[in-house]
Amino acid sequence: MNYDEVVQLKKSLAKAISEEKTSAILGIMKQFNDEVVVTKELLKKTDIGVFIGKQRSHPNADIARLAKDIVKKWKTAVQQSDPSKTNTSPKPNSDTINTVKVEDGGFVKPNPVDKSLTKRENSQGEISTPSPSLVKQENSFSENSSPSPGTPKIDNDRVINNKGDRSFKKDNVKYATGDSKRDKCIELLYDSLAFDSTHGSEIILSRAIKIEQIVLDQFDGEPEKQYRDKLRGMISNLKDKKNPGLRKGVVSGDITVQKFCIMTKEEMASEEKKARDREIQQVNLFKARGAGPTQAETNMFRCGKCGERKTTYFQMQTRSADEPMTTFVTCIVCNNRWKFC
Repeated sequence: MNYDEVVQLKKSLAKAISEEKTSAILGIMKQFNDEVVVTKELLKKTDIGVFIGKQRSHPNADIARLAKDIVKKWKTAVQQSDPSKTNTSPKPNSDTINTVKVEDGGFVKPNPVDKSLTKRENSQGEISTPSPSLVKQENSFSENSSPSPGTPKIDNDRVINNKGDRSFKKDNVKYATGDSKRDKCIELLYDSLAFDSTHGSEIILSRAIKIEQIVLDQFDGEPEKQYRDKLRGMISNLKDKKNPGLRKGVVSGDITVQKFCIMTKEEMASEEKKARDREIQQVNLFKARGAGPTQAETNMFRCGKCGERKTTYFQMQTRSADEPMTTFVTCIVCNNRWKFC
């Protein structure tokens, strides 16, 4: 499979992932596994290793498992095809470590490592330091490593401790698109989703990345201000401490990323704010007279609150033209208000 075919297949996979079509995702990834003869040059040009590597944290177990198998297979193939990756590296107790480690399809060359750290880190695997050119760096958490001070401990994609005190920096998350503005938006999205969440950082990061990508695609070719304003509104509603249901729904998947990205600010608002808005709307409807006549006084209506028949009313077209007008009634005695069609 040549460069153009890999790029085209990558686009198909991205579309299937955004539409959450599990069978299509598995089919395309199997094509990558069976038909792609990977080389270091192909990985660098297409960035497919990074893209496949991201799916290792996919909520679907089959997709995540297949992604891990593909990354492992490609890593082995590239190392075997490069003579410099054979067993000619110095022993672990040397001053420098010259081995190369593949992470999510990208290649990084480690910097010299202090001897005092060599034995401890070699017990966990090869030592590597990501280069600045690496598009996506590995999350610093691993199943075999201990969390550093102040870092949440991950256990089966759950975070223990530090609830309510989490952020992109405090979770020590590493991710970069190469565009500083996009990186900042992803970081802010992560902060708004994570600060009181008990989910693993990989899940939260994947949600933030997908949200930013969908919004970017929505406003592709349009003024950057629309992209920023859309994200600003989303982040504001996600950060609202009185709106935990929205955060939990997006992170858990109860509210899909696709649905969240097309929700209006009103739909994202907390239940408290929605109730307040409905109340204000009711008051405004009663106050609105339009160009119609002033409200008339009548005894046709009986107040359900005080039982008096001293009322005023007016009518207004609040629905489509073929629907009957809405009658708004106000009790003169107790100021109770109601409406009917």
